[in-house]
Amino acid sequence: MLQAIIRGKLPSSVWNSEDVVTSSILGGFQYLSNPEYIIQALSSSVDKDGKMLTFSATIKKVRYVFWPTLKNCEPDVVLVLTDEDGAVHIVGIEAKYMFNKSSEEDESVHVEERENWQRDQLSRELEDLNDPDTLKKLGIHGESIISIQLVYLTNHTIFPEKDILSGLKFSKAPLNNLYWMSWARFYDVACMESKTEQDRMILSELRVVCERKNLTRFNGWGKVTNVLPFTGFYSPRLTIAWPKKKLNATRWNYKQNEGGLTNG
Repeated sequence: MLQAIIRGKLPSSVWNSEDVVTSSILGGFQYLSNPEYIIQALSSSVDKDGKMLTFSATIKKVRYVFWPTLKNCEPDVVLVLTDEDGAVHIVGIEAKYMFNKSSEEDESVHVEERENWQRDQLSRELEDLNDPDTLKKLGIHGESIISIQLVYLTNHTIFPEKDILSGLKFSKAPLNNLYWMSWARFYDVACMESKTEQDRMILSELRVVCERKNLTRFNGWGKVTNVLPFTGFYSPRLTIAWPKKKLNATRWNYKQNEGGLTNG
């Protein structure tokens, strides 16, 4: 998939697919040699109080589970992180590229009667990540889990406060750890120094994918080079050089009349 995006071989019908972007970028991170890369990306996630996502110990292993079918939802990715002490951290990721949440809370319907499509998408995912059935599906022993988080991954340039607050408001989960992260953070990490030659190859391709999908940050214009001059009034000197073409002479003959000067 990475090569199809880089070489422009994807049909227009799937070019802006969230699933394609998710599988290409997060799928690429899955094959990097060290968990440090994905942890560096996740560490930029922030909650409604401005608190950054952190882990109590160094993460040594990451397992990626793409689109798991849970009780009431299907998050894009669930990361199962194992730290140096053997403890497990669960991080669900709900990725949005060009679209908003798939469902909002319908308060016109009694809370106990609301169907999934009438529930806030982030609320449902928070609840499912905390559900014991999810742990069974992921093959995790509940006693080993010490943290559960949900990351809302979007292309916003500022914190999507409305989406985050509504997700928290309607969630009935015991742990409502909801964070927001920008897609552009993956580009930042892809620019990090690589640890192996294989990492270098993967990171370079991830940078190209992010650039093609406009998932980068604006860092200023930088030094502008190789700008072709305008042949009319351009001069490499401090003074302006007019075109070399000879201009026709213009003659003016002003005559005085009652209304003022006119061109005769």
